[in-house]
Amino acid sequence: MGQRTDRVIGIRAEPGAFHWAVTTGTLERPVLDASDTEAAPKAYGEAESLAWMRQRVLYILDTYTPSTLAVRFPEGNARGANTNSAKARCRVEGVVLEVAGSRNLKTVTGPLSTFSKHLGSKISRDDLESPDFRGIELLKFKSTYLREAILIAASLLPAA
Repeated sequence: MGQRTDRVIGIRAEPGAFHWAVTTGTLERPVLDASDTEAAPKAYGEAESLAWMRQRVLYILDTYTPSTLAVRFPEGNARGANTNSAKARCRVEGVVLEVAGSRNLKTVTGPLSTFSKHLGSKISRDDLESPDFRGIELLKFKSTYLREAILIAASLLPAA
């Protein structure tokens, strides 16, 4: 019987940028294949930035051919949900979802609690600050947002 080769990409957006991580392996033993942060050039206006990010998402999907895409949304009780920054983040998330939809890619979205259910444990600040997550060295990534992308991608891997 062949080995499963599920590949999951996790994305955590912010205004003008997104953080991504591609994982393979299993829920118990995830493998981080690649990760990075993509930020539109500062000289770009919003429309140009969103178009630029769309092209980057397409490139990443073409490069890594994931079976599933996960997007971390803000918590339902997040403060500042109606700020310009929150709205800009939502537009980036919308671009990511449009790309996934145009590629007929299985998509899972939600706040951290959604991905916690898949992991079988609550994702907390302690998890994000932990030196290790099931064999992945998290603390070598300075960005908490990038660590979130890694955790949400790993949470959707198949059980062993």
